[in-house]
Amino acid sequence: MPSSSDPIQSILGHQGLLARSLNEFEVRPSQLQMANLILETIQHKIPALVEAGTGTGKTLGYLVPILLSEKKAVISTGTKNLQEQIYFKDIPILSDAMGNEIDAMLMKGRTNYLCLYRYHQFFSQKSLLKSDHDRAKKRIAKWLTKTEFADRAELTWIGDDDPLWDALSSTSEQCLGTECLHWEDCFLNHLRRRAAKARIIIVNHHLFFADLMVKKGGFGEIIPRSQMVIFDEAHNIEEIATSYFGERLSTHQLTALVHDLEKEKKSLKRGEEDAYKNGSNFIKTGVEQLRTLFNGFAEKGRLARKDLEKIDIGPASLIKKGLIYIIENPHVSASPKNSHQTWVTRAGDMLECLETLLSLHDANWLNWYEKRGKNIVLHASPLDISQTLKDLLYKKVHRIVFTSATLSTNKNFDYLRSRIGLSDDVLMGIYPSHFDFKNQTLMFIPKDLPPPNNPEFGQKIAEKIVPLLKITSGRALILFTSYYNLNLVHQLVHEKIPYTVYKQGEAPRSVLLEEFRDDTHSVLFATGSFWQGVDVPGEALSCLIVDKLPFDSPGDPLVGARIDSIRAREGNPFMEYQLPSAIISLKQGLGRLIRNSSDRGILAVLDTRIITSRYGRFFFNSLPEIPICHDLSDVDRFFTQPS
Repeated sequence: MPSSSDPIQSILGHQGLLARSLNEFEVRPSQLQMANLILETIQHKIPALVEAGTGTGKTLGYLVPILLSEKKAVISTGTKNLQEQIYFKDIPILSDAMGNEIDAMLMKGRTNYLCLYRYHQFFSQKSLLKSDHDRAKKRIAKWLTKTEFADRAELTWIGDDDPLWDALSSTSEQCLGTECLHWEDCFLNHLRRRAAKARIIIVNHHLFFADLMVKKGGFGEIIPRSQMVIFDEAHNIEEIATSYFGERLSTHQLTALVHDLEKEKKSLKRGEEDAYKNGSNFIKTGVEQLRTLFNGFAEKGRLARKDLEKIDIGPASLIKKGLIYIIENPHVSASPKNSHQTWVTRAGDMLECLETLLSLHDANWLNWYEKRGKNIVLHASPLDISQTLKDLLYKKVHRIVFTSATLSTNKNFDYLRSRIGLSDDVLMGIYPSHFDFKNQTLMFIPKDLPPPNNPEFGQKIAEKIVPLLKITSGRALILFTSYYNLNLVHQLVHEKIPYTVYKQGEAPRSVLLEEFRDDTHSVLFATGSFWQGVDVPGEALSCLIVDKLPFDSPGDPLVGARIDSIRAREGNPFMEYQLPSAIISLKQGLGRLIRNSSDRGILAVLDTRIITSRYGRFFFNSLPEIPICHDLSDVDRFFTQPS
């Protein structure tokens, strides 16, 4: 480790280790300031909020102080891509520069790893497709002799949606624990033991919060305890944490239990088979009744007390009866077979969850549902996660950093602090991007469009988008706040432009992005999931078009309930919640456009409220300083003038 009086400078400064080992290394004052702030967090055990604009180099900005501190750290990211970037790119760069091997581990959700019990179980079954079955078995058996953790990412020949992996992967519901015949050789156990020794563990937010809830129960944790936590891409912490702090049960989980029971019918004795058959039949009937009950319902919605009572006395009563049949059957409790005990545990967990979902009536919680094709998911979600974070996280880990390129609104962190329960006693730093937005970017806001609530809005923005795409020669990502506008504008535009058009939903997200990157002059129509985590540097993304300011829909059950909750305590939901959330989403959108110092492009906002409303100034005050124009001729000049 450097022994300089300024250890941060000795690594990240002009004469530092990275400058000496990397020809292309660029010293960034904002990166140095960020690293010093995080070092102060570590030394004084004070949480920190850090906004580090695109190009700041925030990963090295927190890795360096972590290494200098010699503390065990967990880094939690929002995306798998960032996880892999940190582990495979940033840490090796830092390790080479410092001349020391950095002891780091990459951990993913357990379904990314093969389960030996399920592997042997699956390939012991007969298959109608014998040649394919045998070929897959040989390839996997050979892989298992050399893999360290049995990570599915190593099997490039298995596609994302291949049902084979679903049959082989590790799941918490089907894990036999210490009763498993393969417990000593378990890859997940090996991963845990290795992680317990590592200095830095890189996870994602979903795994982090799932593990936090497991730790609450006192057993079965995956991520080892640590002395500090860094949340990178922390702008989406609230949504992810909310999903894990609540309760949920889906018809898919119930039918998966039934499927597993029926899969082993042949290995059951007569009494056992009858018991499972009865339990399965009750569950299947209840599931079908639940699906029928939700026929004609919207994709998402709140559940009032009368709705819960209707579910409880109807389909849920049958589902509970089936689960109890499995739990209380004497043949099961007496059976030495490990899988039987697992079914009992799964059924017990589902019964407890279902009873909680149907009995929880609290002003601070929301009962709601969502439909995903035939799958019905029942939820009970907390409307405020701040106290839970205090109890489960802040009281136990005192060195915590929340960082992202988009955390602040109106140049402060008031919104995020209120949502995640941080007090005033935190360290804060806003470090703007060093990109030259004044010359690299132009914001186009046409003044002659109707407001978004006008019936002609879709038609009018389509008329504006066509000439805009011709000026930019395609190379555009068009982000919509609703599928309705996406489909309408796509229908009106796609035959009028001479470029390849991609549309969300026509192929998996990863495939669409890859084709969009490769086809430089193409156009991609997309909605919410493309607002963040999209990395398309260079010419292929030179135009970002936003149909409306990205306010979350009050029709979304959670959004609407949070608005009601703030209003009930006589707060201002628009200023406290809706506006800051929209600002962060727009900042995320802009982050898709400029990814490096050579990128140039325009941000087109087709929502005139940004210039006509009183709240529009809050958007401008939160974005980098970008020149604004209102005429297409200015956009044309931006692309024709020398850069």
